[in-house]
Amino acid sequence: MRMLACLRKTLVENVRDWKILILTLSFAPFFVYLMYGYLHTAPASYTLLVLNDDRAASPPRDAAGADGLIAAWTRAGGDDGRPVFAVRAAGDRQAAERMVRTREADLLVVIPAGFSARLADLRAQPAGPPPRLTNHYNAANPRSMMAMAMSDYVAFLYASAAASMPSPLAVDARAVDPLPNRSDFDLYVPALLVLAVIMVLFTAAASLIREVDKGTMIRLTLSRVATWELLAAVTITQVLIGAATVLLAYAAAASVGYRALGSPGAALAVTTLATVSVVAIGVLVSAFMRTVFELLTVGCFPFFILMFFSDVMIPLPRIPVLSVAGNAVNLSDVLPTSLAVRALNRVLNDGAGLGDVCFEMTGMALLAAAYFSAGILLFRRRHLRTN
Repeated sequence: MRMLACLRKTLVENVRDWKILILTLSFAPFFVYLMYGYLHTAPASYTLLVLNDDRAASPPRDAAGADGLIAAWTRAGGDDGRPVFAVRAAGDRQAAERMVRTREADLLVVIPAGFSARLADLRAQPAGPPPRLTNHYNAANPRSMMAMAMSDYVAFLYASAAASMPSPLAVDARAVDPLPNRSDFDLYVPALLVLAVIMVLFTAAASLIREVDKGTMIRLTLSRVATWELLAAVTITQVLIGAATVLLAYAAAASVGYRALGSPGAALAVTTLATVSVVAIGVLVSAFMRTVFELLTVGCFPFFILMFFSDVMIPLPRIPVLSVAGNAVNLSDVLPTSLAVRALNRVLNDGAGLGDVCFEMTGMALLAAAYFSAGILLFRRRHLRTN
């Protein structure tokens, strides 16, 4: 009965503190639309600059080989039908190199004079020297390296066909899992849903710190409200807020075309457990603070740790520390949100079921228990002692 009274009190106070609540509910949907706009505005193809010295030095009919290669680059398309390259003619080598250096373009390819003639001679004399291309790339730009690899692949295929020479190597590409292609935005959605869960850190910690800040924590202690009753009320309230935030974020993603491949029930179970684990971290954070002002300033530090070290904003390299039942445990897995991102990605983008993410779910449950234990212990010592 006391727990229900605490639950009602916590719900009302979260609604009254509407600024933090609105920030929590709107933060993740805002980032969903922001990432959608950014990823769909950013060029999906590689910008390929071509300096065609062969055409400049030869009549048009004698430069057919170079023109055919440029056409092959232009026609190259991915599995989704979109072109791989945005081919642009370069008139000046220094200007083109500057564009590659400043990442305005991904790669500059120089087709030398005599390229077409050498390609034609190769058809008649296969043992002769091959035609040569020169790539000007930016070693500090991963897109430049990828563009070079793909442009070389297209050039090899074109030269092999133009010279009527069989390729010395045949390569078959087979997808490990025959699932529909997922866009860059689709791959970001699970992380954005976990970002919605991370925002509960503020509302969970604020629900406890508010009692300390207003001095009502002593009254709650004197009224013999058990610690578990207070924390159960806070946890239930935050799970409801977290569910609402995740649903809003998913609705935002669905409104711009996102479609999940896995079970909605499995995704809900993962986000619910992730919310409980974030509430546990919120209890631990609240043990070190006495005012809401401290939460909104110093409390941003644990928030950014969760956001940047859980693969939410940027993918981090996996650093395995041990293996449990054949599953690698990475350094970042000390954060339950890191496990939540991995589990949600498998459910939503790989079509996995709840049984496929048992390892991640178990890890989140254990971490939630550990953080709850540490948080309750510290919270009792700092805020629930009576003289």
